[in-house]
Amino acid sequence: MNVFLDFFRQKVPKSGGETPFYYQQSVKLNDWMLAIYFIVSCFALSAAMGKFCWPPAVFLAVLLLKYYFSPKLSVRLNLLLCALLISAWCSWYVLTFGWDLGGQHLLIVLIVLVFFCLYEPPLTKLSYFLLILAMRLMLFNYSNTHAPRVPVQGLYAFLLQAVNSASMFLILAGCCIVYSSNLQETERLLLLHNEQLQVQAETDPLTKLVNRRGLIDIMSRFVRKNPEALYCVAIADIDFFKNVNDTYGHNCGDYTLQKLSSLFLEFSQGQYSVGRWGGEEFCFFFPDVNIDDASLIMNDLMLVVRKMELEYEGHPFRITLTVGIEENDYRSPLKELIESADRKLYHGKQNGRDQIVF
Repeated sequence: MNVFLDFFRQKVPKSGGETPFYYQQSVKLNDWMLAIYFIVSCFALSAAMGKFCWPPAVFLAVLLLKYYFSPKLSVRLNLLLCALLISAWCSWYVLTFGWDLGGQHLLIVLIVLVFFCLYEPPLTKLSYFLLILAMRLMLFNYSNTHAPRVPVQGLYAFLLQAVNSASMFLILAGCCIVYSSNLQETERLLLLHNEQLQVQAETDPLTKLVNRRGLIDIMSRFVRKNPEALYCVAIADIDFFKNVNDTYGHNCGDYTLQKLSSLFLEFSQGQYSVGRWGGEEFCFFFPDVNIDDASLIMNDLMLVVRKMELEYEGHPFRITLTVGIEENDYRSPLKELIESADRKLYHGKQNGRDQIVF
């Protein structure tokens, strides 16, 4: 039921906009295959009647005329002309040769073209559908009460039924190929775009590290998949970072964060996750690592940071880190473990900085 409600709620763009490429392809394909169908029908009907059958040639001429002016016409007018052409053909075919030869099959193709037209509102599409259904029922009723004007039997009847059925199936298959290919390509591009948006949403634009949101997602997924696993969380803060900004400017602060982030990524070698937690704080997540090993890793990292020579616009300077580490105690949720690591960091800040508290 929701599918039908969504159909009637859909918004329709203005018809002056750009016609979707997939719809252009389907209309062109439909026109070309209809042209071939009219040509084949002309020969087949002429053979069945024993004389030249001129109406298919007239329909072909009208179709070619429509195709020539099609780029200059609106999508709605193109659809209307196509509907009139197909309806007229099906009516003439059934009235002349009867129901059994399958001339009414093209009405099904028309339904597909109608429902995939972007610029027709739902009520208009429904009106088209009801009119096509009513026409089919009237033609069926007429063929039951009136004999064909030109009866066709035997091999020619089978041939014409085959032409009509094959043409309808081929046109439908062509439209389905166009629509499905476009749908798959659209879905692929949408998935790629969503992945890009996801990366952007979880990436710190300055340091290119994952941001707090992204790192929490990484840690939460690990905890959900491995509820009994050991892990550690570390929060690191740059000591006296405000002095760097005040002395050399905020651009120097950004430079410092970028250099430090590059070092963190290189040092991690993909064995653990690191992200910018906010400001000058960074968070490290060590899966399957106890607090002793995590403290050794962070101690080695702090030594590298102490030795790192930074220089901005001719001004050399150095920085240090203070770190708080917490280990999974199998009782506390992830949020509390992170808060505990942050409290240990604060304790280290209050007691001299440039140290690890665990």
